[in-house]
Amino acid sequence: MKPVCPCCQSLAVYEMTDGTHDRLIDELLSPTAMISLGISLCKSFKVHPVIGVMTGTAIATLIEMAQSKNALPILINKQYRCDDCTHVFTAFN
Repeated sequence: MKPVCPCCQSLAVYEMTDGTHDRLIDELLSPTAMISLGISLCKSFKVHPVIGVMTGTAIATLIEMAQSKNALPILINKQYRCDDCTHVFTAFN
């Protein structure tokens, strides 16, 4: 359901994004990166690479579960801005 501006009742609103979300960190902590890091570490310590795959997968799963956007999606609030009256308001999911 698209939010409505509380001031002018317009439907011409868009979601504002915060600048704190860093895409590079998401890529570095991705499952692919964690698995390849685990394999690389196992090769350097002369341990079987399958152990690195399992360890990397486990760490990537824990990281994804611990991220706040996945852990409590109900509590995330979004900010919207009206194109007509330039009012900024918050809507809760």
